[in-house]
Amino acid sequence: MNPLLQRFAAAAAVLTVWALALPAAAQHDHTHGAGHGAGQAATREVLVDGLRVAFHVMENTAHRRMLREMKLKDNVEPGTTHNVTVMLSEAASKRPVTDAAVGMKIVEPGGGEQIRQLAYNAGLKGYEGYFRLPEKGTYELLVLVRIGEERKTAGIRWDLK
Repeated sequence: MNPLLQRFAAAAAVLTVWALALPAAAQHDHTHGAGHGAGQAATREVLVDGLRVAFHVMENTAHRRMLREMKLKDNVEPGTTHNVTVMLSEAASKRPVTDAAVGMKIVEPGGGEQIRQLAYNAGLKGYEGYFRLPEKGTYELLVLVRIGEERKTAGIRWDLK
């Protein structure tokens, strides 16, 4: 089993909203965008059982600027450093999935964990949450997606430089 999914399975008990059933799915990782510096969003995609999961990570200062430019409400949570938006779409039809429940766990380079339910933002066409990513290093971003009775997990490793 993929090590990311093993770590996610251990944390699934905390997400008491769902009973976790890990899919035996191959994940294909695609990276878009050049960097993770100020003003840039890092985008990584994985494909799980016909569901395309795109992770967008952006520093809060750049996210605030983007929200202003899009004339969307500034809902950045105090004490956080980054916005993570997860966009879901059916791989075959490319139809966006807007009716899912999405839980996210971030494992920090030092082993600390943050777990949150993501909220759907129609303006961004994705599920978003704010997290504190205080140290440089490799983070694991893991999601549990529930669409009706179907559950899917996906994850990426993300380097904060």
